Amino acid sequence: MKSFRIGDFTPGQVAELYGQHTAETGQEFTPEAVRRAYGYTQGQPWLVNALAREITQEMRIKPPEPITAAHVDEAKDRLILARATHLDSLAARLNEPRVRKIIEPLLVGGFVATDPTYDDDMSYVRDLGLIARKDPVAVANPIYREVIVRVLGAHAAGAVTARRPSVLRKRPDPEFSRTRTPSGREITLLRA
Repeated sequence: MKSFRIGDFTPGQVAELYGQHTAETGQEFTPEAVRRAYGYTQGQPWLVNALAREITQEMRIKPPEPITAAHVDEAKDRLILARATHLDSLAARLNEPRVRKIIEPLLVGGFVATDPTYDDDMSYVRDLGLIARKDPVAVANPIYREVIVRVLGAHAAGAVTARRPSVLRKRPDPEFSRTRTPSGREITLLRA
């Protein structure tokens, strides 16, 4: 089954879209705000609109005050912390094994294997919009990257206990142990 995903906006299209708000309200998005919005979203249509909606409706930045890069920064943080509907559904997808096996290596700087068994999964994750459409394989945008790190990191955070750092114990030799991530990937840990 083929899926359909609308293309991402270009920087010029984001400026044009935000320019429509300026034309209707007289409230300008500063050039830096537009650049910052594009940088965070990479033109993902829902995110581009969600940032503007968060600033103008939820944060209630009213005309004639211009919308600045600082407003965009705050709106990005608010969207992530609120787990807006779109971001919440993205988070739910991260629990799917076929999604995790593509996303986890990207987060740790690993190589995503290109053998044929990954092709369907790679296409699926790309169709979801979680990874960029073009090579090299990368998370689609900084907002998604932060959501992904928070969601996948929450699983690990529950297993972390506060321990005194080994450097304070003056242990002569560090101890290493091998373990597996929830998705089955083997990693080496330095025991504290």
